[in-house]
Amino acid sequence: MPKIEAGSVREHRAKRLARLIDAAEAILNEDGVENLTAGAVAARAGIARNSIYRYFDSIEDLLELVVTREFPAWVTAVEDAIAAEATPRARAAAYVRANVEQAARGTHGRRASLSRGSLSDRVRQRVRDLHGSLHRALEGVVAELGPAQPELTTAVIQAVVDACVRRIDQGDDPAEVTSFALRAVHRLLAPDADRQ
Repeated sequence: MPKIEAGSVREHRAKRLARLIDAAEAILNEDGVENLTAGAVAARAGIARNSIYRYFDSIEDLLELVVTREFPAWVTAVEDAIAAEATPRARAAAYVRANVEQAARGTHGRRASLSRGSLSDRVRQRVRDLHGSLHRALEGVVAELGPAQPELTTAVIQAVVDACVRRIDQGDDPAEVTSFALRAVHRLLAPDADRQ
């Protein structure tokens, strides 16, 4: 049996996969997607080239893993923030705040630029599906709020979040962006907003 680098085979595989994703991400950041090859990833990770395909089927699959790597933690953080609040308005604010905080904490900008330019249609669809889980969480919050135009309200809140995430990606101060986003959503959800 080959020597494993962890307490169990499962841990060994998880560590190896993480090393491969780290290596791919470093290559993408330093050399660009055109230099993301199996040989380059294997060399950077210190793993035999013929071994890397035990962890993914193609370079496209590895690129998908890089692009979507932070997404499960992002979704969990947003869902947890929503669940921690007692009122629908507070849950809407939590949705906004948690998304902006996740953008400030991670590497969203680099991953988003990859998504715009380097992914196959299949991987782009996977990214859209992952974003769909956040959209469904927001739809649930808006349904609780009960506005006259729930779809439009959802779209506007998401537009605020998307614009603020882009500003974070461009280097704006996260605290200022968060404050702006929360004020904007507060005004949108003001009790008189539906009657104006």
